[in-house]
Amino acid sequence: MKREFTVVENAGYIGEADIRSFPSSDKAIAWRDRHYEPDELESLHVQIACDLPDGSRTYEY
Repeated sequence: MKREFTVVENAGYIGEADIRSFPSSDKAIAWRDRHYEPDELESLHVQIACDLPDGSRTYEY
């Protein structure tokens, strides 16, 4: 299974929204850092998610 790394707003909360996906965590992090201010990362609960083969999602990136 090909991994995708997704920038997510409201990660882990009601209203969680996938914003944009990338083929690598480095590309997702770079995009996130260009499009969000540091205070937005916290207030919008922005995380990088990876969907795992078992159907679960991790935010360890």
